[in-house]
Amino acid sequence: MSKIAKIAIQAVRRELPGFPTISKWCVAFTFEAVARALDTNRWKIYSRILDDTKVDPDKSRWAHDVELGVQRMGWAISTADYDPANPSQRTSLLRLLQPGDLLFSSRHFDEPPTSPRTAPDNEGHIGIYVGEIEGQPCVAENTSADRGKWFVRRSALRLTPLAQWDTITTLARIPQNWRP
Repeated sequence: MSKIAKIAIQAVRRELPGFPTISKWCVAFTFEAVARALDTNRWKIYSRILDDTKVDPDKSRWAHDVELGVQRMGWAISTADYDPANPSQRTSLLRLLQPGDLLFSSRHFDEPPTSPRTAPDNEGHIGIYVGEIEGQPCVAENTSADRGKWFVRRSALRLTPLAQWDTITTLARIPQNWRP
């Protein structure tokens, strides 16, 4: 299992302090897990990924902007839409996924969602695929959606079965030798 996935699982299980537990902070949660895995801080990752993406500095936490940034950097393994609730699409997706991969669900600004399960706002959504937990492929995430399993006390941090997650619009993998 990747170091990013291990840290994300520990964060969701409340074994690591310092992760945002208020909903709507999916990018901060993801970047904190990646930063800890790479022994850096999330602000370096923000600036590295978002430098060339034209974003409002106050909105740089938006997953949609990060999705565009990782596509620009060549991390996208797939930009095809996958609905993990659909068994055949989930099977295809599982062939591509590795623990530590970043999953995005977003639409482009004023365009309609690509499926009813795409994140419904232009902020988008991001989570970390962590592999199988208790026999189910899961995503670690910070979300306001009522799904998945939380630990210790109810918060935005949770492990969500892949089949309950949003439509995946981009699957990205951080290169092993990448450093911010």
